[in-house]
Amino acid sequence: MSDRRSEARYKVILPALCWGRHRQNFYAVTDDLSSDGIRFKSSVVPAVDERLTCSIRHAGSIEAIVVRAETSAFAIRVLSADHPLGLVVQSLLSVAKSQNPPPLVTRAFPRIVPEIQDVLVTTEAGSMLPGRVINISASGVAVSMEEPLDVGTLIVIGRTRAKVARRFDNGIGAAFLSPLHADAVGPHVVL
Repeated sequence: MSDRRSEARYKVILPALCWGRHRQNFYAVTDDLSSDGIRFKSSVVPAVDERLTCSIRHAGSIEAIVVRAETSAFAIRVLSADHPLGLVVQSLLSVAKSQNPPPLVTRAFPRIVPEIQDVLVTTEAGSMLPGRVINISASGVAVSMEEPLDVGTLIVIGRTRAKVARRFDNGIGAAFLSPLHADAVGPHVVL
């Protein structure tokens, strides 16, 4: 591990018990890992180049050398492990992924169900298809249809121009070509 920290770091918090040849057992908590090694937070900070054995929950015991010491933290480079190193890394990355799920996608505009749900969907070719609004927002609409249209199809829903953004069983999600004003979207909205 060098002083310059790697770009790809994975946050993972696991308890560990560490010890050395001339050091009593002490507790540490993993902070992150990278291809450079593992960073721990601890009230005990071993010296750079000190060799340690660390037993990390879900990863087993590893033999390591301290490569960086900071206030209340230290980093190690793994020298060997009880299990194949690839399995140890895979296990730690799996825990990191479960501890750091991707953020939930939040919608920019709230969805509402309008009072008037029946709409007419017109394709560029002039076909007119009946539909029923499932929900609507300032940026788009979900419409139930007997024959869903292909993604990318330009359409007019009522009098509002849109493009099919997704297709699902018995319906489509369409993005308006010009978003509606947020104040105009309510139970009384008519497309």
